[in-house]
Amino acid sequence: MAVERQLTVGWQNRPGELANFCEALAAAGVNIIAMATAEAGEYGAVRVLVDDVAAGREVFKEHGVAHTSIEVLVVELGNEPGALASIARTLADHRIIIEYFYASAPIGGHSVIGVFKVSDAHAADELLAASDQANESAGDN
Repeated sequence: MAVERQLTVGWQNRPGELANFCEALAAAGVNIIAMATAEAGEYGAVRVLVDDVAAGREVFKEHGVAHTSIEVLVVELGNEPGALASIARTLADHRIIIEYFYASAPIGGHSVIGVFKVSDAHAADELLAASDQANESAGDN
């Protein structure tokens, strides 16, 4: 688990927007870890987790692309039934709101990278880390 920075870019829904976005990042050597797109009529937005936020922001600045950067909670989940439910329940029981969630996983992979926009990313990170430590300790008995 970690608190990371996510970049969000708005765009007009037209041919080539996603290609341009990805090509600009690739040309700068910025790798996309996870991405989610959303649309609202003729406009849309992309939320992206990259391996180098500073370089990603620089790419957007160079291309005159308005963007925002926010903190999100990034969690590696087991690719198995109930993994997301367990985290969602833990957060809910501690009154942490999940505003949105997206994930990235290879087909047939054993783990998933989950990106959570939560009401308090640092508190959620600490809570899940403590929960993991408790589960590991219980497994040692």
